[in-house]
Amino acid sequence: MYCYEWSQYNHLEVDADGTYAFEEHASTYWTNEGYYAFLIAVDEQWAGFVFFDTHDFIVHTDCDYSMAEFFVMHAYRHHGIGSYVATHLFETFGGAWEIGRHPKNLSSVHFWDKVVGDYTGGDYEVRLSCPKLKYHDGALGDVLSFHADKHERVLPYQGSRVCRRS
Repeated sequence: MYCYEWSQYNHLEVDADGTYAFEEHASTYWTNEGYYAFLIAVDEQWAGFVFFDTHDFIVHTDCDYSMAEFFVMHAYRHHGIGSYVATHLFETFGGAWEIGRHPKNLSSVHFWDKVVGDYTGGDYEVRLSCPKLKYHDGALGDVLSFHADKHERVLPYQGSRVCRRS
């Protein structure tokens, strides 16, 4: 589902078996050290996933984390769930973050501008059309970078949970 949605921006094709190459890429996040995979559940229903890592930086090699994939299914969007999950991860892990986004994925552009802007109070950097982030369709991606403070606090969204698979 994620790959199909993403293909409208990145022009990914399925292989002869009907699968996307992403599926092999995704397994790295479940098995390798320094790679993090989380499932998002809302009221006991799977609603999305998040992948980030400590290795594959786009611009800032001194970052602590690079957001690789962030997906919330359509039925769960515009209810604060994505914001809740992103903020929860920023506060749980803290440190310097880097997030790449495809400029044609306007939902992602608006989402990350709002979430990172709100979280940092506007104290973040955006590199538009970054040559170090080139997508399969030739588009140059945007890169957001900021620092997150690690701390515990109760977040407002009830019924949602972020699950780490070991």
